[in-house]
Amino acid sequence: MARGEWSEEEEETLLENLMSLVDAGLWQNENGWLISASFVVLETQMQASFPQGGIKKFHIESKMKYWKATCFRLQDMLQIFGFGWNENENRLAVENEVWNEFVKVNRQFRNMRDMQFPMFNRWSHCFVRFRG
Repeated sequence: MARGEWSEEEEETLLENLMSLVDAGLWQNENGWLISASFVVLETQMQASFPQGGIKKFHIESKMKYWKATCFRLQDMLQIFGFGWNENENRLAVENEVWNEFVKVNRQFRNMRDMQFPMFNRWSHCFVRFRG
């Protein structure tokens, strides 16, 4: 498997391990900076769970960069009047008129309306603290 492809089980395991670090206070220091040693811990945990997966620190950083950026985009959209969250479907809830006006200015997000984000609440738990 090319490392660009993560299985659902790998993503779930990475997110659960990350949440454990966040909950233990081992993910950021008192100034809100990411603790680089945490990536080494995550790499070790992922290699133990998936010894044949070839998951390295670089892959974890890349996956988490994508998760964080997506999480912040969704959080930003949810601050806009007319945007909401459909908990049952894990997706944005927005009327056509509001969406159409939004994507006129933000074309790069046009595909996000119909996407599901089942990890969003857990991403928010992990990444909201790093917003600055």
